[in-house]
Amino acid sequence: MRRYIRDTESLRRLAPFSWFCSSQLSWALPAVESRRYEAGALLQRSGQVGDGLYILLAGRVSILHEDGNGHELLVTSVGPHDFVGELGLFDGQSCAASIRADCSCDAVFIPRRIVLECLKQNGRAAMCMLNKLTLRVCEAHAKLAHLALTTIEQRVASTLVEHSVEAEGVWRVQVGAEEISCRVAASREMVSRVVKKMIAGGIVRRDRRKLFVIDRMAVTSLARSGSASPDEVRTL
Repeated sequence: MRRYIRDTESLRRLAPFSWFCSSQLSWALPAVESRRYEAGALLQRSGQVGDGLYILLAGRVSILHEDGNGHELLVTSVGPHDFVGELGLFDGQSCAASIRADCSCDAVFIPRRIVLECLKQNGRAAMCMLNKLTLRVCEAHAKLAHLALTTIEQRVASTLVEHSVEAEGVWRVQVGAEEISCRVAASREMVSRVVKKMIAGGIVRRDRRKLFVIDRMAVTSLARSGSASPDEVRTL
């Protein structure tokens, strides 16, 4: 870890620094650290006490829950110019979720005591943080509702649609089986069975280890309506 000494003016434009007054910025910046994480590294592990905020300058991280047996649930992903770690700031309790680098990431770290002191002294900054927390809690509730009220087929289809890009008339899925299983809260085996049904139906094809959406309208329709039986839903 090393003190952040690069472009502090650019840093001032990023939340939460953009919420702080000039005197708070001058006081907080000397405590800021520059950190780099390689793909797969944990910025924060579930069960540990939160130590501060991580502002991403480059790269992307995932916020996820783990059960210790290799099963994961992806809550959300965070990219450049956004921060993570806010849920571990306030109560001194252990963090419910882990934060993992999806790729090489550059970040700056603000210690917990610095963030809390600035929020205590700055009502506007506190309200901005509250708004951010509220937004993320609402996103988490939407995720829970999606998981609880849809079938595995709907969730897989939705993931394929959301994470595919068009190139020369072909929609290529940009996430692999492991990430799909994390996003839909199902085993890789279950995801594989659903994908095989889509392939058999002619709406998705596999080329080696890559998936392609052939009939985007049909996959979108499946994401909205689903076709899994109640018995299949109960086995998830």
